[in-house]
Amino acid sequence: MRKWKRIFHSKKRQIRRLLKIQLLKSEAGVTLVELLAAIAILGIVIALAGSVHIFGQRQFRSQTESANQANDLSHALTVMSTDLRRYPADEVKVEDNKISLVDEDDPIYYLENDKLMNQSSVMIDYVSSFTAKKTADRKGIHIKISVNSNEPGVEAKDYQTTIYFRAESPETTAGE
Repeated sequence: MRKWKRIFHSKKRQIRRLLKIQLLKSEAGVTLVELLAAIAILGIVIALAGSVHIFGQRQFRSQTESANQANDLSHALTVMSTDLRRYPADEVKVEDNKISLVDEDDPIYYLENDKLMNQSSVMIDYVSSFTAKKTADRKGIHIKISVNSNEPGVEAKDYQTTIYFRAESPETTAGE
């Protein structure tokens, strides 16, 4: 009895050999023009993908810088508000956009070299202007801070707030 498996395998090998011979004799292939066109199209696709990626990176950097500025401004105004509300209105003086206590010579908050300072420590960098003035009723301070950035695509920001003093003045408590 003949083994059919061997015959089957040998026919399979013959078919493979014939296909290889046909492929080698075939003149079908890619011309130089087709190859250059494919490479050019691939180059255009890669350039477009690269420009989209670079645009995304720039947006990310500018939005991160903008968010950091907003966070710094918010934090600075919160610290100033918390700090200044501990004092009565008559103990805090504002002169030349510097906030200080009446009995102390050194200012608490002031602008120096484009930095908003809290005594000797830096609160915010890249401050273009810091304006502080007492309100008309002398019970608060109106503060305006303008911040710019050296990063391209980041707009300048202006934040302002009015801080009203919560602590009682000594003459108010003595009269009651």
